[in-house]
Amino acid sequence: MKRPFSSIIVYLALSAATLYAQDQAAKATLILKTESFKHYIDSFNQNDRELYSQCIPNSKAWSFLKDNMPMLDCPDREIEEIYYFRWWTYRKHIKETPDGFVISEFLPKVGWAGRHNTINCAAGHHIREGRWLVDQKFMNDYTTFWLRKGGAVRSYSFWIADSVWQRYCVTGDNKEALDLLPDLVRNYEAWEKERLDPNGLYWQVDGKDGMECSISGSGYRATINTYMHGDAIAISRIAEMAGKQNLAKEYKDKAAKIKLLVQEKLWDNSAHFFKVLPKGENKKLSDARELHGLTPWYCNLPDADKSVAWKQLMDPQGFYAPFGPTTAEQRHPKFELSYKGHECQWNGPSWPYSTAITLTGLANLLNNYSQEFVGKKDYMDILKLYTKSHRFKLDDGRVVPWIDENLNPINGDWISRTRLKNWKNGTWDAGKGGEERGKDYNHSTYCDLIINGLIGLRPRADETVEVNPLVPDGTWDYFCLDRIPYHGHILTILYDRNGERYGKGKGLKIFADGKEIAGSANLARLTGSLPGSQHSIQPCAAETSAGWKKHEGNPVMGGKYGTCFDISVLRDNGKYRMWLSWRPKKSIAIVESEDGIKWSEPPQIVLGPRAETGWEDDMNRPVVLKRTDGYHMWYTGQAKGQSRIGYATSPDGVNWQRMSDKPVLSPEKSWEKVAVMCPHVIWDDEAMIFKMWYSGGEQYEPNAIGYATSKDGLTWVKYENNPVFSGNKSLEWEQERATACQVEKCGGWYLMFYIGFKGIHKAQIGVARSKDGITNWERHPSNPIIKPGKDKWDHDACYKPYAIFDGKKWLLWYNGRNKTLEQIGVVFHDGEDLGF
Repeated sequence: MKRPFSSIIVYLALSAATLYAQDQAAKATLILKTESFKHYIDSFNQNDRELYSQCIPNSKAWSFLKDNMPMLDCPDREIEEIYYFRWWTYRKHIKETPDGFVISEFLPKVGWAGRHNTINCAAGHHIREGRWLVDQKFMNDYTTFWLRKGGAVRSYSFWIADSVWQRYCVTGDNKEALDLLPDLVRNYEAWEKERLDPNGLYWQVDGKDGMECSISGSGYRATINTYMHGDAIAISRIAEMAGKQNLAKEYKDKAAKIKLLVQEKLWDNSAHFFKVLPKGENKKLSDARELHGLTPWYCNLPDADKSVAWKQLMDPQGFYAPFGPTTAEQRHPKFELSYKGHECQWNGPSWPYSTAITLTGLANLLNNYSQEFVGKKDYMDILKLYTKSHRFKLDDGRVVPWIDENLNPINGDWISRTRLKNWKNGTWDAGKGGEERGKDYNHSTYCDLIINGLIGLRPRADETVEVNPLVPDGTWDYFCLDRIPYHGHILTILYDRNGERYGKGKGLKIFADGKEIAGSANLARLTGSLPGSQHSIQPCAAETSAGWKKHEGNPVMGGKYGTCFDISVLRDNGKYRMWLSWRPKKSIAIVESEDGIKWSEPPQIVLGPRAETGWEDDMNRPVVLKRTDGYHMWYTGQAKGQSRIGYATSPDGVNWQRMSDKPVLSPEKSWEKVAVMCPHVIWDDEAMIFKMWYSGGEQYEPNAIGYATSKDGLTWVKYENNPVFSGNKSLEWEQERATACQVEKCGGWYLMFYIGFKGIHKAQIGVARSKDGITNWERHPSNPIIKPGKDKWDHDACYKPYAIFDGKKWLLWYNGRNKTLEQIGVVFHDGEDLGF
């Protein structure tokens, strides 16, 4: 139903009442006092000449913002002030129309805008910022407007699918994403028809990227190709949620192709930067580095080796300048800060639009990549320059917060404003948008850069809250971000060096609905589990997700040999070798294969039970590691209701010698109860140690995963803060426990494949990753990745994963159970990127 314009005051009253009720549950949990920040809004109102008023005028600004915006308290008063200023300007752009609420870019009507004075150029910024409002009605209407209500969704480059996904990661409510999936696909297909060339790359006019008068001009640009990559990834993930596996794979493949081509065709190996390639035959890359060459990190597109490009951000001959990064490198002969010609040039001036994309990409780099070119200090430095640029000197000499169009990066002058105020007959030109066209310009983000970047709340699809502050150590003694709407909860993130400011103890802490869910003494990556989802996430009916596909001929081992389970696999001299647990024989056996599917028969026992030791009545759950000195195996020995871990070596993987009659790891800690089992071991060449992840707890199924290290494979030191990984009780599929993992290093991360238990007899397989293999594990948003198949060989449970990447695809073997019989199957995943 369309709302009449006269209903706006009624709507605001009802909205306030609704929000009041919604906030009552969290009111007592708020740490910051809302009224403490009202003086900012009062000051902005007092200094404002309100030329254009839309849905929420200045007189209603505080009543709206106090119920909707997350509150920030920090020692940097300039950052704090501009944070509230940008929320104050954002609400100016909320506009009610017969097609629902929309967000404007300009407050006055401009001739190049579309329906309801909307422009899609910065709509991705609008959604990324607006996703943090408590009342999401505005974003619900706005995203629908672009796809169904006449919005010119392809007038400019626009990453709408990525925006929908990123918003879902904050709200935790997937209904809109699933509902809009067909529209997102149609929009993507339309882009393919309009802008995709036979070479596999998308082209764009620089002005339609929102970057007119650039040095490199039009052509195959990293911008639009990054957005199409991000949209393809988002569509793939939404399709997985919808159970549309073919569609998910199609768009994952599209993203992989763009990723490959961007790095192959738009990367300048000598300049170490992404550049524009003009359209046409035998064209060469532009000779200019431009700030939009850092855009690929906005959607995590590049490989780690491209991170060298970020050196240019902090180089005074590159993009670094006193009032924000320049849009072209300053060493280039065509770099210019012109007060002639077009009022909006991208050949040198600083643009908040690009600065916001760059800082978002930098936050992604610092969170998701291992590199040494930039760090937290650089993020803070650029953010503070960006913050400093939000100023304007009024005619009466007062300096007030301000946001406009393009900026002189050397002296902070708003170039377009300086020019437009005298454009026609010494005054403003109505044809250019009229008086103060660029005032309160809504063309960038700022609040999201504080929430998602500086404070470090990293939105995720699962029910884990991840915080990784980019505040450099020793910079701030405190901060608090309060009343953050997240997955149906209200979060508070605070840091208090000495514990005196907020009275909640020392260090970094995360609260959900007033309850502490995670804490750390240091400003480091921190994760906690939400107490329970407020939204119903539609389950995926498929047996796999995230691009994994079961082999149609499963199972590949077991059957006539009885239960075969918990394996270890090596790619060894051109063939696969699998060491498996053979239950009828209470032994560990070996089989071999050329393709990982068809295995030698029968299994050959290589390590059997030894009752005389008192702990090896049953032998199982091996891991085998090959080094230059031969093969090393750690295995589980079971007897008398307990499990322990032993160690053996072999010259060939077949003939094994135990290195000790005693176990090398036994249950000693309270969490280990009666069992340590399921070892997985890797050798760290740099640290010169073995690293082991093992499961501990109950005998039937252990409860959690611990970590230990050893120099010789015999004597192990357990990590003092074990367990390092446990079931997430807010995730139904692993609420009971998590165990039996494999951990491998891949692209700067430790990947963990593990079993999650919904109940003691209901197991599925997930994957997580961590930078150090110990702390801050990030679960895959599409977990579980492998699920039982109804009425099939793995009908009841999927256990103990073991994965190998063969250079083109992943092969992951696991044991599936139907009633009492366990057998081995395999799943495949094209490409190395698992889609985190």
